[in-house]
Amino acid sequence: MTAMRATYLLIAAAIAISPATALADYVVIAATGAPALYAPGTEITTDDDLSLPEGARLTLIERSGRVTNLDGAHEGPIPRENASATAGGDTDWGVLKRLIGSPEARSTVLGAARTGAGDIPPSPGVWDVSADSSGPRCTRAGKLTLWRRNADSPASIALRSAAGRHEGIAWPAGEHRLAVPEEMAREDGRLIVSLGSELREFDLSVLPDGLRDAPAGLILAWLAEKDCRRQALALVERVHAGARPD
Repeated sequence: MTAMRATYLLIAAAIAISPATALADYVVIAATGAPALYAPGTEITTDDDLSLPEGARLTLIERSGRVTNLDGAHEGPIPRENASATAGGDTDWGVLKRLIGSPEARSTVLGAARTGAGDIPPSPGVWDVSADSSGPRCTRAGKLTLWRRNADSPASIALRSAAGRHEGIAWPAGEHRLAVPEEMAREDGRLIVSLGSELREFDLSVLPDGLRDAPAGLILAWLAEKDCRRQALALVERVHAGARPD
C-alpha cells in the first residue's frame, strides 16, 4: 500500500480530532507532497496564506460540499477562481467522525493504513459494489454493478431482494465487473447474492434523487453515513486525482 493510499485512509481520523471543523471555510480531505501543516483534517479559511511546493496538491472540501484541488507551487490564499461561498453549507462532518470512531473503522481502515496491509482495498470505482464480502453497499438508482477482485474463473450469479429474484446470470472469466438487472437497485433494502457456492448479503442504500447532481462532498458524507467506507475512499481518491466522481 502506498503512502498516498495511507493518506486517503487517514482523512476521517484527522477530521475527527478537530472539534471546530464545522466553522472552517475549507477542510483538507487529501494531500500529496504538501507540508505536514496541511495534513488531512486541517481547517483553512479564505484568508489563510498557503505555501505549497511545486508538485504538491491539496483536495479541499467546503461546508457546501464543493470539492476543489489546489496545486503547487502556490503562495497566498486560495485563488478566487477556486473559491466559492462557503456559508450555509450542508456537509455533515458528524457522520465522518462517527464512522472513524467506530471499533470496526479503527481496526480495518486505520489498521490498514498503519500496517500497509493490502487485503481490504477499496473497489476500483465509487459505485462498484464489491462482491468479495457482505456488508453495507451504496449504489445509484437502477445502476448496480458488482465487482470482484479475482476474475480467473466464470461464475453463476443469483440475486434476491424485495424487487424479485434473478438466477443463472453468467459472470464470465476475466470480467471483474458485472451489471445486474436495474430493478435490483430501485430502493434501499436487503440484497442477497449467490456467487457460485458463496453467499453475500448486502444492506443496499440507493443514492437519493436529491443528491444525484450534488457536490462530491455531500455524496462523500452520504457514503460515510451509510457506512460504505470503501466507496467513500474511492470517491476521495478520484477527486484528489482530478477525475470525475463517477
